[in-house]
Amino acid sequence: MGAPAQYGVTAFGWSTAILLVGLLSLSSGSALAWHTIVLEPAQDNTLYESEPDMPPTQNELSNGQGIFLFAGRTGMDAGFRLRRAALQFDLTPVPPGSEIFYAELILFQSRAAPGSPPSVMTLHRLREPWGEGASDAAGPEGQGAFAEPGDVTWFNRFYPVDAWESPGGDFVTSPSAQATLGDGSLDFTWMCNPLMVQDLNGWLAAPAQNHGWILLGFEDGAQNARRFHSREHVDAQTRPRLRLFYRAADELLIDGFEDQQGCLPGANIDR
Repeated sequence: MGAPAQYGVTAFGWSTAILLVGLLSLSSGSALAWHTIVLEPAQDNTLYESEPDMPPTQNELSNGQGIFLFAGRTGMDAGFRLRRAALQFDLTPVPPGSEIFYAELILFQSRAAPGSPPSVMTLHRLREPWGEGASDAAGPEGQGAFAEPGDVTWFNRFYPVDAWESPGGDFVTSPSAQATLGDGSLDFTWMCNPLMVQDLNGWLAAPAQNHGWILLGFEDGAQNARRFHSREHVDAQTRPRLRLFYRAADELLIDGFEDQQGCLPGANIDR
């Protein structure tokens, strides 16, 4: 699914590297090392703000098999409706007992309103499981498709029977990470944040609590929705990627920082 795990030594600059080599020579068998892995989502989908179903009319929308994800608020032509993107990553490729110390989420933005101002988009930990069904929106996919069984929607975690406690998703209010996006078609990165790393390590310890994140745009404005490539996109290089740096349980990361919580301070990760 993602790139294979790699094994490497830190790249903090030559002077720091020489110091670390000295620390290694004083250690008693501990390895100064890290591993890196890149994961694609296990599932992703878009929550489209809509009216609740009023049988026999179906109004709830989703896009489980679509090649795009959306977040933000639409313009007048689409009724100023909100869009929120949900992403969940399977962390089982990371060995049990490991500790993640750096993470970043990369999404390829393929559409934004021309000339739209920079927009802050926030990532929030979801509190409940949700689904990716067989829905597949047509065309540019901005209007979604009628939800299929098991799809996440604005009102349901799994359409049509398991409802969110709050329409639009049940998530932690404090963002785990944020990024400012321009209007270009390119990769944008949600850089490492201690809360993001805390989410990931919590999911490593308790996989049943891994419900992923929901991406929110600037929801007080209008016509600022952004389109991203999903895990189903034909161009594998532009699918969502979660880049993780971790150490195994028996490995020394860097002397003095073993108990540091969150992103390693001052780390200059070699890209």
